[in-house]
Amino acid sequence: MIKKGFIAGIVMVGIVLALAAFTGKWSYLYFVSGTMGAVSLVLALAYLIDSIVLGNTGTFFSAKKTRKVSRVEDAKRFGAIAVPNVLAALIYVAAG
Repeated sequence: MIKKGFIAGIVMVGIVLALAAFTGKWSYLYFVSGTMGAVSLVLALAYLIDSIVLGNTGTFFSAKKTRKVSRVEDAKRFGAIAVPNVLAALIYVAAG
């Protein structure tokens, strides 16, 4: 799950980089990647708090074992999505 999240984050940064290079506005890298990174971090924190309060697995209104999803794994995935986006925004700030 973490690898998929990290790859999704890298793809998002790649799309933002392509958009910034195409338009010539490199501030998109800060605003769009920074926003996506912040939203992903908030979602990761929300899932982590949710796992502490409600337990690790949720059933999504179904008692089937195949529908159970680990909230901690979702938190890790959103954290992995946030890493490349936050790094891209920080690199823009450091270089700017």
